[in-house]
Amino acid sequence: MESHQGGQRFTFLYQNESRVERFLELGCQVEYVGSYTPMITATVSSWNQMKQIERDSELVHVESERSLQLLPYELKNVYTKRRLVKNRQKGEVVPWNIRRVLRGQSRSFTGKGIKVGIIDTGIDFNHPDLSQNVQGGVNIIEPGKPPHDLNGHGTHISGVIGAAVNQLGIIGVAPDVSLYAIKVLNKKGVGSLSDLVRGIEWGISNNMHILNISISGGKVSPVALEKAIQVATRRGIFVVAAAGNAGQLSGKGDTVEVPARVPNAIAVAALSKSNKRASFSATGSTVDVAAPGVKVVSTYPGMKYAALSGTSMAAAHVSGVLALFKQKHPKASHASILKRLFASTKVLSSSGRNTLTGRGLVQF
Repeated sequence: MESHQGGQRFTFLYQNESRVERFLELGCQVEYVGSYTPMITATVSSWNQMKQIERDSELVHVESERSLQLLPYELKNVYTKRRLVKNRQKGEVVPWNIRRVLRGQSRSFTGKGIKVGIIDTGIDFNHPDLSQNVQGGVNIIEPGKPPHDLNGHGTHISGVIGAAVNQLGIIGVAPDVSLYAIKVLNKKGVGSLSDLVRGIEWGISNNMHILNISISGGKVSPVALEKAIQVATRRGIFVVAAAGNAGQLSGKGDTVEVPARVPNAIAVAALSKSNKRASFSATGSTVDVAAPGVKVVSTYPGMKYAALSGTSMAAAHVSGVLALFKQKHPKASHASILKRLFASTKVLSSSGRNTLTGRGLVQF
C-alpha cells in the first residue's frame, strides 16, 4: 500500500473487542465501528499506520474495501397507472407472478406487523402503491439524507414485496408489510462492502424480521459480511439474497454470487412464466429456492410501473412469502419458519433439489 492523500479503506476484525482508540491515536479516519461484530472500518494512509495496527494481538483478519453493484437486470417496459390497468375502470392488477407464489389463497395473511428491510438503492416514498407501507429507513451512503430511490431498482423490489391493496396499480405478495429503505447503493447502483455490512447491522439494530439483498459481490465471500449475516440469522432475521444474473445458458457451473453464496443467506434463483429456470439465473449447490423473475411488473419511481427481469425480482417474492409465514406463525423459531418455507415449495425437477432451481418454486 502506498502512502497517498485520502488513503485506502479497510475493515479490521478482532477476536473479542475492537480498539478504536488505537486508530485515532495513529491519525486514521474511522468510518464505522461494528455494533454486533468486533470490527472497525477505517481509512489507512500509510504503511506505518498499517504496521502499527497489525501489531495488535486481538486482530484476526483484515479486508480491503470492495466495490459492489446491483445485479444487472433487464428493463422491458415502463407504464403509467392508466396503461397498466388498461380497460379496468377501477381496481388493481394482481400480476401473474404474485398469483404464482400465493396458490390462490385468500388474503387471510398480508404480512401485517412484519418489518422488511430492503438493502438496495432506496425507495420512492411517495409512490401511491408504497407510501402507506414505507415506515422509514436509513441512508448509509449519505448519512442524514432521506433514503430516496434515484435508480428505480429498490422501488421495484419494494412493490413486489409489499405494494398495498388500495385500488391502485398492483398488489404485492404481502400488501400490509412494513417496508424500510436501507440505502447502500447510489443512483448508478454502486456501493461498497463496508456499507453493505453497515446496512445489515442497521437492520439488526432496528429489529427487522427480513432483509432483502440484490447485490453483485463476486464469488469470494468476505469475512465481515459472513459475520454480519451470521449475527442477523442468530437473532432470527431472514437474509434473502438474489443468486445472481450471470448464469450460463447451459445451466452448468457454479455462478452464484456473494452475498447469496454466503452461509445462512437464502439464495434465490429466477423462473420464467413457464416455471423454467430463467436463462440468466445463476446456478450452483448454494441455490436454495426459486421464484418468478422474468418480466415482473412492479412499482417504479415517479408514480410509474415497470417490467423488470432478474433474480432480484425473484428474491423479493421470497421475502414477501416469508413475511406471510412469519405473520401466520408469530412464535415460531427462525429454523421452524425456514423449514415451512422449504416444505412449501413446488418441486420442479424429478430429481428433487438441484443446482438450477434449488428446492423449487416458493409458495404460500
